[in-house]
Amino acid sequence: MKRIALSALLLLSACGAEFDPGSRVTDFRLLAVSADAPYAAPGETVHLTALVHEPFGRTVSYAWMTCQNPEDTSALGCLAQAGGTQSGVGLDQIDVTIPAGALDSIPAESRANALVGVVTVACPGTLTPVSGSLPFRCQDEASGEDLPYERWAVSVKRIFVRAQDRNANPIIAQLSWDGAPWPDGEVKQTKPCSNNPNHIDDCDGGERHRVSVSVAPGSVESGTDEVGHEFQEQLIVQYYATEGTFQFDVRTAASPSNEWAARKRASGATQTLWFVVRDNRGGVTWTSRQVDVQ
Repeated sequence: MKRIALSALLLLSACGAEFDPGSRVTDFRLLAVSADAPYAAPGETVHLTALVHEPFGRTVSYAWMTCQNPEDTSALGCLAQAGGTQSGVGLDQIDVTIPAGALDSIPAESRANALVGVVTVACPGTLTPVSGSLPFRCQDEASGEDLPYERWAVSVKRIFVRAQDRNANPIIAQLSWDGAPWPDGEVKQTKPCSNNPNHIDDCDGGERHRVSVSVAPGSVESGTDEVGHEFQEQLIVQYYATEGTFQFDVRTAASPSNEWAARKRASGATQTLWFVVRDNRGGVTWTSRQVDVQ
């Protein structure tokens, strides 16, 4: 009975443990990958860019691979049929050309699902090819030790292949701080909480600031696509910061208002905030600002 009671106590203790919110970026993170043409035509060249944060000054290595119309559209599914690899240190941007015959063998009724997947592997260290479903290992440059999977990143960006359809990335028109425009390059100041809460309502002292993102008119697209499907885009805003706590990690573009407070751990340093806007057809854009914490 004592063993059962102890197990139950440990389980309850584990359930009560708090984890950092996803919006707090304290380690290496791949936050997003954008394509300048989320919908692309056969033969078109698409430019992709990765948004990465590396807080410890380590060299970041990249590998990029593509797959065409994979049965499994996950990163591992794309890797299973990926062709050649583009890799290198600091290679956070690449160009991918959609095969000229990408739609030739696809029946008309299946063309809505035609895509080219682009896998991004990002490692704050050295990437080494290995055999297996994930054909790389990521090694710390200083120690030579393998980094665990949660310390590096593997993702897939899906580029939809269409003869005529296009999807423009959302456009950020303005950021605001406490209701006033927050232009690029303007560094704000704040006083931190006297504690280190994971929830903004638990912040003792300090300042809470309202932050918001406005998208440009026309960013929310709608209509009927070339395969006859009606669509109405939905946009979300993802909030990230190197420290501090947001009221919400994600908001809709229709209701983007949020709050942020710097925690005690942020004291005496400049913190970065990122604002990532996504639509539900593969479009993404982002911007960032900085805040000096007293």
